[in-house]
Amino acid sequence: MSIAGRIERLPWTSFHTKLLALLSLGEFFELYDLFNGGFVTQPLTIFYKVTLTTAIYYDIAVFFLGAFVGCIAFTYIGDAMGRRTSLIINMFIASIGLLLAPFAPNIYVFGLLRFITGLGVGPEALIVLDIMVTEYFPSRIRGRALAVGYTASWTAPIVVAVLAYLLLPHKYFLYGWQWLFIIGGLGILTIIPFRFMIPESPRWLEIKGRKDEAEKIVNKMEEIALSEKGRLEEPLQVEVITAQKIRISELFSKEYRKRTVMLWIFEFLQTGVYYGFASLAPSVLYTKGFTLVHTLQYSMLIYVSYFLSSVISIFVIDNQKFDRKWQVSIVILLMGIVGLAFGLSITPIEVITTGFIFGLLSNIFSNAFHQYGAELYPTRIRAFADGVQYSLSRLGNYVWLSTLPIVLTTYGPFDMYLIVFVMALIITLVVGTLGPKASQIELEKLSK
Repeated sequence: MSIAGRIERLPWTSFHTKLLALLSLGEFFELYDLFNGGFVTQPLTIFYKVTLTTAIYYDIAVFFLGAFVGCIAFTYIGDAMGRRTSLIINMFIASIGLLLAPFAPNIYVFGLLRFITGLGVGPEALIVLDIMVTEYFPSRIRGRALAVGYTASWTAPIVVAVLAYLLLPHKYFLYGWQWLFIIGGLGILTIIPFRFMIPESPRWLEIKGRKDEAEKIVNKMEEIALSEKGRLEEPLQVEVITAQKIRISELFSKEYRKRTVMLWIFEFLQTGVYYGFASLAPSVLYTKGFTLVHTLQYSMLIYVSYFLSSVISIFVIDNQKFDRKWQVSIVILLMGIVGLAFGLSITPIEVITTGFIFGLLSNIFSNAFHQYGAELYPTRIRAFADGVQYSLSRLGNYVWLSTLPIVLTTYGPFDMYLIVFVMALIITLVVGTLGPKASQIELEKLSK
């Protein structure tokens, strides 16, 4: 019987809960840094005496350029050397960038350190949650497991918003924006020891021919399941193909060509929609004339919706009638429409309402696409294939967060969100026509 077949029969146990908690710790700090970037752009304009567009470029866009490189590098490491090795190294790199960035003497050094941070943080969601959850959890619950993991992590934007509100208007020996980076860096250092408690993916070990190591992990999972649930179903018959070498040409083989094209277009464009709001909302509020304090207050209320959205996704992500394919393609179109309304909003109630609705949609979409992208390729190339297409999202981040702020400061919020809406419309058409259905389908069967 295969390792994959034995994993597919397992119920959710304390082993899965502990693993998910360990995985979510790192994702918390990735999201912390992603949202932190949006809050510190205005203080950076004052500290380094640069324009808002320049501050956004070196703080956010360059960060995602580093994330683009990190996705490709670390996902290759993940397939060649193991998921566990990759997820330990990337955290060390991220902590260095975060701790040094607030002491950069100029905006250029600051940008270099943001690149280094991105290099480490970039593959975090991909390797740690998307791939590890996909490979450790059986098909019937893997979507819900991913949603639970992200929901725990999505408390990060709320934490960042509260800290920004308390710190940014003040100076406590250091400026408030500097403390936001230091808190993030120290937080990552504290969780690195927990990374050594995460076991290697047994599915990865199996396809690498290291079955004895995989056996030990799965035996432990089965022992826990027997002690907690009393009995186990018979292992499923799952075909496993052993491969030692990763061939990028396989992404364009007959089996995967259509989904590769779909995912590459999708990943490059979706970041303009998602981060056109998540990273730029505070800057949009600045350009609308709101004060720093009001911007922080409104952002704090809006970012609560991201957590609530992730809670909602727990109950819909594995729904077969509303398949993940449609959760991705339909919800992002709704985000594009609400983005237009946010761009037109003038009063505080309009800003908060449209921003809250956008956030409420965002993680139904995000959690679904993270699972969707990770489950469309076989285990032997999953980290590499998912890493390449996910790295395109980071490249998209760099492109769109370099250009959208120029549109914002030159033409205004509505024009920027009109571009975002066009991206959303293209994604809806591409995923709707080219993407396969995925909810509750065995991983090895779906990946064929």
